Amino acid sequence: MKRSHLIVALALVGSLSLAGCSSSSNDHAGHDGAAHQQEASEIKAGVDKMLEITAEIKKSVEAGDEAKVKEEGAKLEGAWGPFEDKVKEKYPDLYKKVEDALDPTIAGTEASPIDKETVGKLNDQLTQALQELSDKEK
Repeated sequence: MKRSHLIVALALVGSLSLAGCSSSSNDHAGHDGAAHQQEASEIKAGVDKMLEITAEIKKSVEAGDEAKVKEEGAKLEGAWGPFEDKVKEKYPDLYKKVEDALDPTIAGTEASPIDKETVGKLNDQLTQALQELSDKEK
């Protein structure tokens, strides 16, 4: 009789151990999913902010407001910095596309006098690259 109780107790302990492992791995998967979702929302928020800046640059270029173009252009690198590593890891091709458009756009907004046509084209290229990135994060 005691032997059957011992077997039942061992079986119970074993199944509790397995259940613990199972929930632990589910918790881990949940944390990975949450981390991925947080990363995606950081990228989306960052891209949205940059698109707001490029929209302001476009308006300022069209209005001929050189001071505003310079002000908005200076914001681009600061807006890109917080999430660029996440983009580089997740979307290396789009990262390169954004980088290739970002640096010349910033340089163009720093020039004196501003070449409105060139800055407009560069800003449009940057906006297009950011829009592609935004589409990936929907």
